[in-house]
Amino acid sequence: MVTKREVLELIAERSEAGRRTSFRSLLRWLPLSFEAACAHLERLWRERLIEATTSRPPQFKFRLEPGERIDDLRFCLTARGAERLDWYAMRDEEEGPT
Repeated sequence: MVTKREVLELIAERSEAGRRTSFRSLLRWLPLSFEAACAHLERLWRERLIEATTSRPPQFKFRLEPGERIDDLRFCLTARGAERLDWYAMRDEEEGPT
């Protein structure tokens, strides 16, 4: 099972390299189905951990417009997403080796 953290890490790596991430990126680099890849993107976007790279109306900054599909969008990591990854790393340090 692919975790939220793994998806965020992939998006972070791609964002640092100046690359946008779509569902196709997730399918290529992670063992996910189309539905799972889209669900991960929607969830991370709704939680404001990633953002769409295209200009969007304010009311649809973190959700789909009517008739829009998640598989048409590209994303990058937000500052909040980077903070979440830092939190994961800090938690790992506190827990120590397992």
